[in-house]
Amino acid sequence: MRWLQTALAEIYGLFVEDVRYAIAIIVWLALAWLVLPVLALGEPWNVAILFVGLLVILFESALQGASRP
Repeated sequence: MRWLQTALAEIYGLFVEDVRYAIAIIVWLALAWLVLPVLALGEPWNVAILFVGLLVILFESALQGASRP
């Protein structure tokens, strides 16, 4: 049974290695889903705002990961 626990831990780590990163993405997507339709900026702007937010989250996570030993 130890092998099963190890395998599940590996799969979990593959998808959710950094919990703060995953939570930040979920929060950003929920916020965008709620706020962007209210702003009514149009599809190109909505896509750009969503993309920039995800890019900021990615860069922040990369910087955090680079500073870890």
